[in-house]
Amino acid sequence: MGKRSRAGGARATKSSGARVKGVHRIRGEGQRKAVSSALRMEILTQFSGIWPLSTREIAQRMGRPATGMHYHVRVLEEAGLLVRAGERHEARRPEALYHPVARRFELPAGRGQGANQAALKAGSAAFRLAARDLEAALAEDSPRRDGPQRNFYAARLPLRVRPKDLDRLNAQLDRLMAIALEVSGREEIPEDATEFCSLTLALLPLRNRGNSSK
Repeated sequence: MGKRSRAGGARATKSSGARVKGVHRIRGEGQRKAVSSALRMEILTQFSGIWPLSTREIAQRMGRPATGMHYHVRVLEEAGLLVRAGERHEARRPEALYHPVARRFELPAGRGQGANQAALKAGSAAFRLAARDLEAALAEDSPRRDGPQRNFYAARLPLRVRPKDLDRLNAQLDRLMAIALEVSGREEIPEDATEFCSLTLALLPLRNRGNSSK
C-alpha cells in the first residue's frame, strides 16, 4: 500500500532543523497554564507527523478565523510547546510555520494542591474537547456504531473492582494506548487512512461510595 506525504505541497523556505520528540512531559506553570485551555489543547492536536503548519492552516483545520488564533499560538510557543519550524513565502507575506515540540504530551503525576489543580485543568480541557467531538459525531448522518469498522463509541461505567480486575483493565488500556500511539506517530499517511477519529480515556478512582457490598 502506498503512502502519501503529510506536507500537502507546503514548503518551508527556511527551516529551524528542530526535531519533533516522541513524548514531552508538561513542566512548569507556563506549560501547565497553556494546556489548561481546551482551545490550545485542540491546537496541539491539529498536527500530523513531522509536517509544520502556519497559524492560518491551524485555523482552517479548526474552522476558526485566523485572527483569533495568533494569541493562542503565541502562548503555546512561549511555553515551549510549539516550535518555529521556518517560514513559507506566500504572495503577500511570509507565514511562520510551527510544529509541536513532541507528538504526545504527558502531565507528570504529582502530589499536592498545585499538581492536582494542574491535572484537573488539563483533564477538564481534554474532556471539553471530547464533548465537542461527541456533539459533532452525533450531528453526522451515520456514525458507525457496530462492527469492526465502528468509529463511534461512548460509555461511562462505575465499577467496583478487585485488584485482579484492575490488572486486566490496565493491561487492555496499555494495549489500546500502544495501538493509538503507533497510529498517531506515523510520519506518513497510508493511502487508505481516510478517516479522522479522536480517542479519550479515563480510569479514575471514585470516592465517598462507602464500604457496603450492596
